[in-house]
Amino acid sequence: MADTADRILTDLRRRRDELRPLVTELERIEAAIAALERANTSNGSGAAPAPKRRRGRPRKGEPNRTDQFLALVRAGGASIPAAAKELGIGPNYLYRLANTLQAEGTIRKQGREYVMNVESADSDNAEVLPNPEESESGRDDSGGNDDLVTDEGVNEGTREIVEE
Repeated sequence: MADTADRILTDLRRRRDELRPLVTELERIEAAIAALERANTSNGSGAAPAPKRRRGRPRKGEPNRTDQFLALVRAGGASIPAAAKELGIGPNYLYRLANTLQAEGTIRKQGREYVMNVESADSDNAEVLPNPEESESGRDDSGGNDDLVTDEGVNEGTREIVEE
């Protein structure tokens, strides 16, 4: 009986040695398949999980919600529900934003849409800058009262340097 057990043990060890390279090959094949499946899903051709929305304050350099809303308004007017849908945010936040921009005079409401507020020159809120050509020709040459420049044309802070 000891002979039979020794013979069976020898046969099993021989068969194990025959199969060991195949098992090693099987493990390498399974690792390659897993790596290819991961690579396939990461480049978009597979069913990759949907990217998570970033919450909170926009990163520095990214346009904020006010800039995004104003871009929509500049593009031809925008209603709050349509803008909210396009920006992916709730309309209540845009109503608050629009009211602030309206109070500043940046936009105005026209029907159900908001449009850019283009004010005329005679409006109370419009700032009229002086024409540089007019200020040169209409200048008072009687030695006006300029606090920074003395009669000699030297800045007050540099008077000591010039006198030395």
